[in-house]
Amino acid sequence: MRAPLSMARMFARYFAQTMLLQFVLLLGFVLLLIVLSANSERERLQKQMDGTVRLIQRELLRQPPARRDASLRELQPLFAYPLALVRLPPATLGEEARARLASGQSWLDSSQQNLYAPLPGTSQLLVIGPLDSQGSGGGWLHSELGLFVLWFAFFGVPLALLIYLNLRPHWHDLAALRDTSLRLAEGDLGARAPAARSPLFSPLQRQLNSMAEKLETQMETRQALAHAIAHELRTPVARLRFGLTMMDEAESDDERRGYRDGMERDMQELDELINVSLSYSKLDRGEVPLEYDTIDLEEWFEDLIELVQPLRPTLLQLTLDCARGEATFDRRLVYVATRNLLLNAFKYARQQVCMTVAVEHGQLIITVDDDGPGIPEKERERIFDPFQRLDRSRDRATGGYGLGLSFVRLIAHHHGGRAWIAQSPQGGARFGLTLPLHPAGGAPSQSVT
Repeated sequence: MRAPLSMARMFARYFAQTMLLQFVLLLGFVLLLIVLSANSERERLQKQMDGTVRLIQRELLRQPPARRDASLRELQPLFAYPLALVRLPPATLGEEARARLASGQSWLDSSQQNLYAPLPGTSQLLVIGPLDSQGSGGGWLHSELGLFVLWFAFFGVPLALLIYLNLRPHWHDLAALRDTSLRLAEGDLGARAPAARSPLFSPLQRQLNSMAEKLETQMETRQALAHAIAHELRTPVARLRFGLTMMDEAESDDERRGYRDGMERDMQELDELINVSLSYSKLDRGEVPLEYDTIDLEEWFEDLIELVQPLRPTLLQLTLDCARGEATFDRRLVYVATRNLLLNAFKYARQQVCMTVAVEHGQLIITVDDDGPGIPEKERERIFDPFQRLDRSRDRATGGYGLGLSFVRLIAHHHGGRAWIAQSPQGGARFGLTLPLHPAGGAPSQSVT
């Protein structure tokens, strides 16, 4: 397994790559300049040395041939570069150089930095150079190593500091994101990445934290749902076990038939509990797609009231106050939500339940008021949680499974709205749904009721 990349290794890698690239580019640029300016530089130096060459030639030509070498040695202390007389040009000179010398002109050998000039009227050549020998005593700074050290000091150190200062916040954010993702992978859903220093990683930090919050919420919901289902299963399972025991001890067929009927009811209750739990889980996971329709409010809610009339207690009065207009929503899911609100109100209301449908500021507001005992304020936060029944005294026939209001909240969230609870003007509880009147994600179709 490869070792994890550290800040030092990452810095060294980027710095080495940058310096190598810079060195190659600089070297290539210098070589290109040398190639392009080689001829012009040679011509310039030759013209610059023309006066010196003529002075030396004139001084030597004044002397007899036997004295010329001695005279050249006497002139040597006056120049910073070597002077010499040779009979033949070196073999390293090319044809162009030899032709130029044969015509009486001087030639600068760029590779050796030697200037060759024919001595007029003789077969000898005056050799001046190497011309850069005067710089050979300038110390190590004038060497190739010295130039490299200077280049590194002036370019490498500032570049290293620039890379480090820019890389450090990025690395800090990257390490924080890595640690947070590892903690999340290990099951710590409460892990959150700290605020990013670099704008490059700020969106990723926000997305990671948002994902972690959603995962934590979903996991808490599923754990609560799993625990609640396990708790809810205990009662019918215990009754089934009890029924089996009592059937073995029954003394008559009628008694055994009664226990069997009770066990069938318990089995039906288990089946209903599993089905409603699966439906809730699908909706919670977003596996139920929304099918938007444009609804005529008055007609649709009047039909809703007619559909729930058979479920209304005999002495209970149900009224509807509905605004005119149209709204866009999934009629199947909103029907489930509003029906659940009405059924919940039927269980607690004493004499009256009132449904109000209003349109305000681009939102559809549905409220259901009852004149029952109401809900204590401290209990309102958890009333929409799954399997919550504040009245523990009610049995299955009246209490249900405690998922009705949880469905209401999920349906509201799926529509981009919210479910809420408040005190009713009638003295009981007010349950409400606030939905977008025409959500941006909805594709309104033809009006339906």
